[in-house]
Amino acid sequence: MRYKVANHVFEVILPSEANTELLLPSFCPFIYISKDEEIEPLLFLLDTTTYYPQEEGVLIEESENDMGHITIWKIEQGYRIEARHILANKRHAMIADKEFRTIRASIQWEDEYASQILCSMLRIAFSQSLLREDGIGIHASAIAHNGKCFLFLGKSGTGKSTHAALWLQHIEKSELINDDNPAIRIQDNIAYAYGTPWSGKTPCYKNIGLPIAKITRLQQAPANIHRRLSDIEAFTALLPSCSVIKQDKRLYEKLCDKLTWLAEHTHIAYLQCLPDKEAVMLNKETI
Repeated sequence: MRYKVANHVFEVILPSEANTELLLPSFCPFIYISKDEEIEPLLFLLDTTTYYPQEEGVLIEESENDMGHITIWKIEQGYRIEARHILANKRHAMIADKEFRTIRASIQWEDEYASQILCSMLRIAFSQSLLREDGIGIHASAIAHNGKCFLFLGKSGTGKSTHAALWLQHIEKSELINDDNPAIRIQDNIAYAYGTPWSGKTPCYKNIGLPIAKITRLQQAPANIHRRLSDIEAFTALLPSCSVIKQDKRLYEKLCDKLTWLAEHTHIAYLQCLPDKEAVMLNKETI
């Protein structure tokens, strides 16, 4: 099955007996049927039932998230990425080339969380692959209003989803595009935000892309204080929310180039705030 997310085409190839729509329900709005038979997908994910044995390599990243435990190993041909759900012991793996163009994934289908693991692996691969295409995968909530997109960043628990919900409550004609992992693309010198199949705990999977009006980094505080950031401050505010293998110099440099452009061409602000209407209005009006 082919998908188009943030104008980035990729293909997921599963065993013939697998039901792709049942395994990846959040991907359905992004199904891509091209009339151009010559088009070449930018990213493949080929599933097999063979578990790839541990190869010689260097552990470069280890993390825990809502999905589970992730480890990334640098190996000769590229990367080996292992995933295990927080409630299970089954290990799943994928091997990616250095450009994240071809990925071989080994999913243990007897794991009741196999679908979630596959979805998580695709997000990791997609985010790295997108860096080749003037794009960024970013941890944020995204709201559409008057044909533009507003992004809210911050550490987990900062209140991104709460702030987005307050926009829906207090700002007429506002719409949630994504509540966890939207994508940014820089196209024709305009920054766009796109919905994706990955939206955290909020099921919001909209195939929408809009120009970015503003990006705001949030911090909980006893009062609402807004400040527009300088270029350097803006770069620093964006970087922690971006999806990249930081130990990969090429990928990291591509990300930094895009963040530099965003810092120079996009309204980026810092908002210390309470979870109230006043914070929403202050954020909206200071454009």
